[in-house]
Amino acid sequence: MFGVAMTLSLIFLSFQRTIVLIPFNLKEDKCSKVRIIEFLSCSLILLVQFLVLIVICTCFVFPYQEQWLLAPTLFAFLFIHESFRYLLMMSKLFFLPTLISVVLVSTFAASLLLDGLSIKLLTNTYFCLFVLELIAIVLYIVFKKAEADEPKVDIFFWFRDTRNLLNRNVQSISQLLLVHSPFLLVSAFYPSTISSVLFIARSVFQPVQILIKSLEAIDQRKLASLKNNVHIFTKNLFKKYMVISLFASSVCLSIAVYLFPIVYAQQAVPQLSDLLFWAGILICLSCSRSVEMLLVKKNMYKKMNSLYLLSGFGVSSLLFLNLFLHLALPPSFSIFMGWLFLVMAYCVIVIKGAANE
Repeated sequence: MFGVAMTLSLIFLSFQRTIVLIPFNLKEDKCSKVRIIEFLSCSLILLVQFLVLIVICTCFVFPYQEQWLLAPTLFAFLFIHESFRYLLMMSKLFFLPTLISVVLVSTFAASLLLDGLSIKLLTNTYFCLFVLELIAIVLYIVFKKAEADEPKVDIFFWFRDTRNLLNRNVQSISQLLLVHSPFLLVSAFYPSTISSVLFIARSVFQPVQILIKSLEAIDQRKLASLKNNVHIFTKNLFKKYMVISLFASSVCLSIAVYLFPIVYAQQAVPQLSDLLFWAGILICLSCSRSVEMLLVKKNMYKKMNSLYLLSGFGVSSLLFLNLFLHLALPPSFSIFMGWLFLVMAYCVIVIKGAANE
């Protein structure tokens, strides 16, 4: 149940990231009160639309109210938390999103020690934190001082450029093809043991992605202020993310090798090869984030979306070939090859751009 709720949330959060979070973070005047109000207005419109879609998806699948309520409350919390984090990143209140995350983890840890997690507890916790962050955002806007020369508020500011809006939606869809569709294909067509191993192998490397996302949000703001040498900045960022993700993945890999045989049944423990492939996937994903900042800044959506589509179709093709030809290759290998192709193409873009600056 929680896995379904999280998968739905991540799918719709990818649209939030491409439509509003990254464009807002790359704006030079993002600290003005008008831009913040426009950012939050767009976020609210998206939140309502996505919540309606999630409720429709879940209320017909799960028979009990407390089951189908988990997905929308989880999504609402994650959505508002991301908006909250981006909004307060460079302010004196930057610690508040982290503090709320600590409260969430502490609540879950305490409940595990006492009575164990339940769907009702998860739903109530997510809803309370959602309301708490919503109140904090309203208070932040109320006490935010406006500059004298700020333009009028346009609540549909982020929807005015229909071409870029279309490109951002295509970006989300093309990324879903590489990020989420392999898991759907494996779950649908492969044995359940292979599917569970794939999810377990991925789960241990999630801290790497969280770390890179935090760094990415800060570096987007640095890139937004640059007028020259953006390719050189991206090249250095590429190297930095590679080193950080390599170290973080090595730590996660060591933990997995030690803990997985203790925590999981023998048939569910991923092979070392699966874990190595996933370490490589997270390194490639981390490096790709640095280049995508540049491509979004330069409105090079066509090139980025084409590469994602090629990588996603390539992974899907490898998964089906492996299934029908009985090649006995782990699905992790196919996913790794897709990400490797993407990051190598990105590497060529950065090197060529840096050479011309």
